[in-house]
Amino acid sequence: MAIATVNDIASGLNSSQKQPYMKILTAPKAAGAYQSAWLAPGQPGAGNTPPVYTAGSGYTCDRTTAGAISYTNGAVQNWIAKMSGQSGVRGTIVLYDRLWSCSGIPFGGATTYTITTPGSLPARITDGGVGVEVWSEQFVAAGAASGTLTVTYVNSSSVGSRTGVSPAVVSAPVAGQLQQVPLQVGDVGISQITSTINSATWTSGSRGLTLMKRICEIPVSVIGGSNTFDWAQVLSKVPSDACLALYWLAETTTAPTVAGLIDIIDK
Repeated sequence: MAIATVNDIASGLNSSQKQPYMKILTAPKAAGAYQSAWLAPGQPGAGNTPPVYTAGSGYTCDRTTAGAISYTNGAVQNWIAKMSGQSGVRGTIVLYDRLWSCSGIPFGGATTYTITTPGSLPARITDGGVGVEVWSEQFVAAGAASGTLTVTYVNSSSVGSRTGVSPAVVSAPVAGQLQQVPLQVGDVGISQITSTINSATWTSGSRGLTLMKRICEIPVSVIGGSNTFDWAQVLSKVPSDACLALYWLAETTTAPTVAGLIDIIDK
């Protein structure tokens, strides 16, 4: 049975999976920075640093991957029908499907690093990767930096040799920091990463790349406040075996603890 009326959603909420979350994040580098909760302790427990970019396998994530928010696949179709969030500081909690991730990419200047295998989406993504985003993710802190960061990829229409360029990388990113890499103009998604390059050499550290698809977000606009969005704001399909994870859009440099509840219905 699909969702046809509000009554379908209401009946689904009567028997929804209620999945709590609570993550203790490290301090963001700046207001306006994105901070990953993947390695943060809490509920669910911390995830693991993904394989290095030359590993050849183990990149894709699913609901059984350590660090993913737990839930059971629906008999028909899972939907996010309600979500709440709270924090002791202001910011925005973002729920996303973590699709693919690698680590250990050096910060050598003007060196092309080819992704082994290469970086393809899991089978649950059946639309070619429409809406999929690519982010640089810090699993360890890194040193001073300048220049640009480029990712070469295949877009959601299976066109290769596309390039996304982050025009100004963040110098000395902290562990957990995320930096989005904009896609080439006209592209609406990505299906595969093939390589990446930095225009300048960083002084230390390494970075990773993560493919994700955003599901919904919960703003926390009052210190110590909370917010709840119902189906009208968050109703979204959850593919079977999706790796549900969180990141934080910071408004301060204070380390946040974020918590809330996700209602998942099967319709």
